Amino acid sequence: MMEEKKQKGRKVFIVGSRKFYDDIERLVEELEDNKIKVATAGKWDKLKDDTLETEKTALLKAFEIIDKSEVVYIIAFEGYVGKSGVMEMAYAYARNKKLISSEKIEELSAQALISKVMNSKELIKYCKPAGLD
Repeated sequence: MMEEKKQKGRKVFIVGSRKFYDDIERLVEELEDNKIKVATAGKWDKLKDDTLETEKTALLKAFEIIDKSEVVYIIAFEGYVGKSGVMEMAYAYARNKKLISSEKIEELSAQALISKVMNSKELIKYCKPAGLD
């Protein structure tokens, strides 16, 4: 079964703080350029204020996408993930998803959920469909 997933490539969901939005968008493009299916919680409009309803909607949408992903990649520059990111991580862990982070996560309880630390190049190699090297 794991070989079959590698043949088709692994679907990736990216978790990260809005502080890293531009970096996340660049990573999405890099993964797509390598034929890796990738998703995020969606676009963020810094001109609009967050509300309880928009935050709830975004989080529930993230949960739906996580359910369809095999890998959850956490952007954790200098160990920072953010509160929503930690909730997405906990959900993904409870759903038996493989959690990989870009760097060691600062928060110990979140760090405990990570199976590997990989940079983006290593992630691409791990998730890229077989035969596209």
